[in-house]
Amino acid sequence: MDEQRTRAQEPDGGGTSRRTLLTAVGLGAVGLGVAACAAAEETTAGPTLPTPTSNPSPQTCVLSPEAIEGPYYIDHDLVRTDIREDRQGVPVELNLTVVDAVSCVPLPGAVVDIWHCDALGYYSGHLGLDPNAAPSPTPHVEPTDPSTFLRGTQISGADGAVRFQTIYPGYYHGRSIHLHVLVHVGGRMVHTGQLYLPEEYSARVVATVPYSNRPAEPKRVTNDNDFLFAQQGGAQTTLRMEPLGPDLSHGFRASLSMGVIPDKTPPPATFVPPAN
Repeated sequence: MDEQRTRAQEPDGGGTSRRTLLTAVGLGAVGLGVAACAAAEETTAGPTLPTPTSNPSPQTCVLSPEAIEGPYYIDHDLVRTDIREDRQGVPVELNLTVVDAVSCVPLPGAVVDIWHCDALGYYSGHLGLDPNAAPSPTPHVEPTDPSTFLRGTQISGADGAVRFQTIYPGYYHGRSIHLHVLVHVGGRMVHTGQLYLPEEYSARVVATVPYSNRPAEPKRVTNDNDFLFAQQGGAQTTLRMEPLGPDLSHGFRASLSMGVIPDKTPPPATFVPPAN
C-alpha cells in the first residue's frame, strides 16, 4: 500500500488524534504527546486497567519480523486504552513494549496502533464482509460503515510500554487467530506486524460462547497451517499469555516485546500466496 496515503490522510476529529501524536513525536515533543494521550484517556478510554504485578514483557533485542498490513486497516482518531466497545469475548489485557532492536533501550513516545476482528470474525468498518468467505485479495478495502470496535492507539511511556484492554480475537476464513499492529517512532513508521495467539488457549476459547456462535465451516486454521504465520515470523510474534484466573471468564494478560530500528522504515513485507 501507499504509505503516504494510508498513514498521512487522517481524519480531523474532536480530542487528541493520531495525527496530533505523530506530529508531536515527530517534532521531538514526546512529553507533549504523553500528556495529550493522558488527557485523551480521561474522555475516550474505558475503565482503568489494574497495574500488572510483574513485568509483562521482558525486553529483547530481537528485530520484530515485518508482516503485511492486511486489507482492513482504518486510520481513525481512537487514542484509547479500552477498545472493546460493545464486543463480547474473553478479556485480554494486551501489554506491548517497544525497544531499540540494537541497543535494547525502551523507546518512549512510540505510537502503537492495534486492530483485530471480533469473536465472530468481523472487523469494524467492514460489517458487510462475510468472515466465512475468503477475505479480499486486494491490499486495502475501504470501510463501508462507521463502527470502530477493536481498534485503538496508545503512545509508550518512558518504559516503552503500551497497554490495551481488548478481547481474545476470533477468526475468519483462511487465517489463524491474530492481531495487527503498526508502530511509529519519531513520526516514522518503523514496524508493521501481526501478533498471534498460542494454540493451547485458542482451542479452548473458540469452544465457548460467543466464539462458538458461528458456522462449523470453514474449519478454523491453526497457526501451523497459516501461510502467513509460516512465512512472516509468527513463532517469534506469538504473544506470551498469562491466565488471570481459574477459568476463561477471568481472561488473560498477553505480552510481547517488539524490537524496531527507530530511524528506519522497513520495506513492505512480501509473501507467497498459498496454492489453490
